[in-house]
Amino acid sequence: MKPRLIIPEVTEGEFIPANPGGYVRKPSLGTARGIRRELAQTYLEFRRGQIDAEQTKTATFVLRTLLEAVKLDEIERRLIELEQMSQ
Repeated sequence: MKPRLIIPEVTEGEFIPANPGGYVRKPSLGTARGIRRELAQTYLEFRRGQIDAEQTKTATFVLRTLLEAVKLDEIERRLIELEQMSQ
């Protein structure tokens, strides 16, 4: 069977190159689960020597900031629901 050619995709103006295995990873950063997965991937890339300590610190900082925003958004959504139920 002939290997499938994977063409890099453009998502919201960002170039996402294909991984050597041909799989294009698109992180889901709108949920805590997606951010957790991206944090785990960042850790693995650091352990494998694919990214350096500075890149790891930067990515971790951004991901933790996103996680806090997702948590806050969820709390706000629940609060609005509770306020609407009490009226």
